[in-house]
Amino acid sequence: MEQTAVFSLFKGLSVQKVMELVHHLERYDSDVFFEKKQTSANGKSMLGMMSVFTTIRIGDKVHVRARGTDASTLISSVHSFLEDAEAAEETFGYWEEEGMETVEKAMTASLHNWTPEVRNVAKSYLKTTRH
Repeated sequence: MEQTAVFSLFKGLSVQKVMELVHHLERYDSDVFFEKKQTSANGKSMLGMMSVFTTIRIGDKVHVRARGTDASTLISSVHSFLEDAEAAEETFGYWEEEGMETVEKAMTASLHNWTPEVRNVAKSYLKTTRH
């Protein structure tokens, strides 16, 4: 049996959360794939999942396709996992928010002075941390 679902995500998951999700999915017999735009990853592959989840920005949609005997349970489990991850998102106080905003502005303003390699790392960071 095949089940599909679409999730709109709040932002990229931390590396730790992606690892937890992969380990969680390994408990199921069904095959599972996560797709975002033209990128597709096996839900039981750490490297594949990192390529999908570390590039997610606010509002990005991720399609989940599960095929196997426990596909519907797996999809429900993914939904619960992502809801729990969003609920557990760390909230920052005023000064922490101000500090993050200041760093982000400084990074954005100085992008033109960086080498292409450093620029790509900074852009990747900014994509995954923007609210």
